[in-house]
Amino acid sequence: MGAAVRECGAKAWSFPLSDRRKREVEKIVMTLPMDERAIVYLRYWLDMGLGQIAKTLGMEFHDVCVAHENAVAILKRQLEKVRI
Repeated sequence: MGAAVRECGAKAWSFPLSDRRKREVEKIVMTLPMDERAIVYLRYWLDMGLGQIAKTLGMEFHDVCVAHENAVAILKRQLEKVRI
């Protein structure tokens, strides 16, 4: 059998941010549950892949994917409210 495909629903989220917007993102990230906060930090601040994050945190890949998707959805919703 071949290797399992390791994909998640949420795509990596990347775009340039102003300093003010970065501060807003950091505030929102700090309100996330600890697992989601760790995943966002490792993914976007340390540029780790989701598979590497799963190994680092000792989590199942699927669980990392779900937490990442939830975190990205929260970030997007909260940032839409701020409109900086």
